[in-house]
Amino acid sequence: MSSHTGLYKEIYRMIEERLCAAGMRKHLKGLYSRPITTDATGVVGLNAATKYGFSINPLIGVQYLPLERVLGELKGREFHPTKCGDTITKAIGYLGPAHMFWEWKFEEGRDNAATVDEMVGEITTIGFRYMEENCTLAKICERLAVDRHFMMGNDVYHLPVGYMMLARFEDAEKIVRKELARIAAHRRPTIEEHEAALGERLSARALELLESVKDQPIPAHENYRRFAERFFRRLGEECGRARLSKT
Repeated sequence: MSSHTGLYKEIYRMIEERLCAAGMRKHLKGLYSRPITTDATGVVGLNAATKYGFSINPLIGVQYLPLERVLGELKGREFHPTKCGDTITKAIGYLGPAHMFWEWKFEEGRDNAATVDEMVGEITTIGFRYMEENCTLAKICERLAVDRHFMMGNDVYHLPVGYMMLARFEDAEKIVRKELARIAAHRRPTIEEHEAALGERLSARALELLESVKDQPIPAHENYRRFAERFFRRLGEECGRARLSKT
């Protein structure tokens, strides 16, 4: 990567110049945002790959702050807008008519400015449109439900919280109970299953590591159980408030 440092810096400089001119704010290298409403922020992440040359696949997202704030409480962490991820996110290629993975490639000696212009043009048209069309809680939940395979687990955390905020209490509860049932039925793969997947015998060190964790809880599962406990407590409170408001 170091041999192409000049190329990378120049590409990022041109992207920053154009995105900021379009009203975006830079946070870190490759991360930009723009306000959509008082509650929603549009986010662009430049997903770069350098293994086979240099290419960028922009990720378009929306951060819905009220939902992120409640989720932070239920996860037992302090909320800060700049430290929580996107509520929904999707690679830009799947937002266009082709609906497929797409990336822009950059090389030494090419007209990279034209490629940057093309990429930024897509971000500021279909990317901005996606942000603006999905900036309400109802639309956020719709996208979480429809695009689950893009959301990297957000559907089992963000979606029930969103449904709870929309007073769709039964839908919210159903998602969390389904995920808890999946976790309860999960088991670690056996040594034979690991070896079958790899197509070779495991080393003595690998066998030792597997043995050391076989009876330990999976951290991600324990985190979800703690979230679910707080979630059901909050869900009961919200259901109670909803009943009172109807009397």
